[in-house]
Amino acid sequence: MDKLNLMTSFIAVAEEGTYTAAGKRLGKTTPLISTHISQLEELLDVRLITRSTRSMQLTPTGQSYYEEAKKVLDDIATLEARVRKENQNLVGRLRITAPVTFGEQVLMPFIATMVEENPQLNVELMFNDRYVDIVAEGFDTAIRIGQLEDSALIARRIGSIRMLLCAAPAFIDRYGMPESPNDLNSLPCVFDTNFRQGNRWSFTQNGKTIEVAPNVIARVNSAVAAARMATTGLAVTYAPDFAVKNEIEDGSLVEILSDCSQTDVPINMIYPHRKHLSAKVSTFVEEFAKYLNE
Repeated sequence: MDKLNLMTSFIAVAEEGTYTAAGKRLGKTTPLISTHISQLEELLDVRLITRSTRSMQLTPTGQSYYEEAKKVLDDIATLEARVRKENQNLVGRLRITAPVTFGEQVLMPFIATMVEENPQLNVELMFNDRYVDIVAEGFDTAIRIGQLEDSALIARRIGSIRMLLCAAPAFIDRYGMPESPNDLNSLPCVFDTNFRQGNRWSFTQNGKTIEVAPNVIARVNSAVAAARMATTGLAVTYAPDFAVKNEIEDGSLVEILSDCSQTDVPINMIYPHRKHLSAKVSTFVEEFAKYLNE
């Protein structure tokens, strides 16, 4: 009995959610996948998956086994690549989730280089601004921006972004240059709802924290969309630097209140608690942190 083959089938089921989807991924029939799971459970003398007529889910033991088995197969694939003296040391599938705008504008250029340098690395990305349960949904790592809530997951700060208050030159011509964050209480603003501080913006001026309730004329769940609206001259936006970089460079937006609005927000890498990370995850974390700092 090929234990590694059984483990491969189990990992595919855990990540795909059904025997049929796992079979399609591995090029195997659904009955064969089912047989592999049964054989593995018999071999281990433990229930790994709870099945019903409508759904299946991993047992607590199955979840633990999935994390460790995935690590084992990743290490084997990495070892084989090194033994063959190939140019890359990252192989297999790497699943990452990240916020939409950050993923599209910051992460993707790095990923393009990473896969070019590691042809046997298969990267799967999901960009989503909702909270993602990386354990339940089978992700190797997640990128989260902002202060983190308490969690059993491992978190590492790998960089930071800056929040910039911006307006179009036409806006400034119409309303004048704001002199204080409190001016935003009456000036029209577009609010990015991904900025998780309720309906308020926080600034630091002369060592003091100032919270304002901006005069919101529109809400949108996209920093890019908020920046686009601001370029029309109708509203002020408070956006992460990567979302307004191009607009500031071409002059369609300018920074306002720069002495108090450039707030640093942490970029965190999240991954499940494991004794040690696989080579592909640890390398991704290290290299992406280096990329951000550069």
